[in-house]
Amino acid sequence: MKEIMIIVRPRRYFKTKEILSENRFYAMSTKEVLGRGKNTVKYMSADEKQTYNAAYENSLVAKKMIEMVVRDEDVDKIIELVLQVNKTGNEGDGKIFVLPMNNSYRIHTGESGNDALI
Repeated sequence: MKEIMIIVRPRRYFKTKEILSENRFYAMSTKEVLGRGKNTVKYMSADEKQTYNAAYENSLVAKKMIEMVVRDEDVDKIIELVLQVNKTGNEGDGKIFVLPMNNSYRIHTGESGNDALI
């Protein structure tokens, strides 16, 4: 069992949710988040013989986060679907984090593990 945290551009959120639902991945929690990545810019020294990488500040950017707890065998398919909709090749496309999940419980029935997910 894994937890997947998906952070995407707000304008890609509905397409991401749609493709996940079309592939029968319905269970998710979502929220609006603010954040920033590591942006760098290259510049040449005055004598133009050395290139430096410098981090520059930017303000926090609005993103959408989707959190899912899924079976181990579903992780690769979900990642594939998210990349299909969100990968443009540009900075800021988002991030996907996959974390271990020890257990899950369905309060209503007392089911646990994968049975609580399905």
